[in-house]
Amino acid sequence: MNLFKMLTKEEIKKYTYTKSYKTNEIIFNAGDECNIIGYLEKGEASIITITHTEKEETITYLNEGSFFGDLLIFSTNNIYLGHCICKKDAVIRYISKNNLLLLFQNNYYMTNFLTHISNKAQEIKKENKILKHNNLEDRIIHFLLEEKIKTSSNIIKIQNITTLSKILSVPRPSVSRILTKIKQDNLIEIKKVGQMCYIKLLIEY
Repeated sequence: MNLFKMLTKEEIKKYTYTKSYKTNEIIFNAGDECNIIGYLEKGEASIITITHTEKEETITYLNEGSFFGDLLIFSTNNIYLGHCICKKDAVIRYISKNNLLLLFQNNYYMTNFLTHISNKAQEIKKENKILKHNNLEDRIIHFLLEEKIKTSSNIIKIQNITTLSKILSVPRPSVSRILTKIKQDNLIEIKKVGQMCYIKLLIEY
């Protein structure tokens, strides 16, 4: 649920503000305190971490419609764990913690925000469950089965293989290789329309 889309024009003007970023501009740094929620109205960004070998690893990919800070803002340890870098010219709408609390005087807004947080936490739990599967083939099959339950369809629509690789936190070539294998094993069928992939599951739980 998108809190910003529930607000009136007057509330948007009163409680929120926007800021524009250019490609490669830093949005926030690891260690910064989170006292605002950001909503990506336009553009793309990545939250990254730097390993001890100075290798850049993506924690979260943000595209249009993504939130950040929503799970941190009321935490007792509200510190960003990674750096957020603008990957494509972006416009971000912000709301401060204090203004959010003012909105929460209306139970409708508070309830919908809590629903949003709960749904997001559930998605993170599902992602963690996927990552528990050390075998990549099992991880992909598990993801597809979960999506089948979620959508009530045995045909899973994926924007592209790169998107699936980001969801699974696995390099794209590895995902392509395993998809080819499980297709050859008659576990799935794959149809491509442009970049869009339609994956039909041929197995059940």
